[in-house]
Amino acid sequence: MKPNEYFYQGFRSMLPVTTGAIPFGAVVGTMCAEAKLTFAQAITMDHLLYAGAAQLASVELMSQKAAALVVVASGLIINLRFLLYSAAMSPLLQNSRTITKVACAYLVTDQSYAAMSAHQDKLKTPADSIQFYFGTAVCMLIAWHASLMAGYAFGNFAPTTWALDYAVPLSFLALVLPTLKNRNYIAVALFSSVVSVLLYQLPYKLGLIVTALLAIGFGAFLTRKKDPR
Repeated sequence: MKPNEYFYQGFRSMLPVTTGAIPFGAVVGTMCAEAKLTFAQAITMDHLLYAGAAQLASVELMSQKAAALVVVASGLIINLRFLLYSAAMSPLLQNSRTITKVACAYLVTDQSYAAMSAHQDKLKTPADSIQFYFGTAVCMLIAWHASLMAGYAFGNFAPTTWALDYAVPLSFLALVLPTLKNRNYIAVALFSSVVSVLLYQLPYKLGLIVTALLAIGFGAFLTRKKDPR
């Protein structure tokens, strides 16, 4: 296989997923404009933060004149899930250069990590996985920045009857379904779905990180139950 083939595979695999991220990015861009951020401020925040849910919450808090500490703390709490992604990716990066690790950390998104995980059984070496990951991440980076800028420039470009807010969860559903290859995976997925609904009302978006931790524990329990030592 050509040196950059896994990168291109990752890029192509992410193209359908961007249909869910693009409306979300446009909504964030629109909210930046409505919050009276300048175009330069919106783009600077987009490049420095680069985390859709945290950006959305931050803009909403800024529009409400919340204290800077509250804005920063909320963004950090919402992004706690990236600690889990980083921990899962760390074995692939043990022999990588520092610049590669920094780039992976900056570019990580829910979609890029999920896409790499879904294709992990087809990636033979850590280098293949990282190339594939960079392909997915670059595709998402371009789509996100472009859609946010378009949303800022053109505002509410689509009628509310389109219900674009459903595009993001549907794109994640499309990524998750192919990974449900055995009973344990299905059980963990169902467990996560139920727990996430029950914990949805937790403040500061903590329901997501708590659900993820509980799902990891449940998955470990099922694995040990199947193969006790």
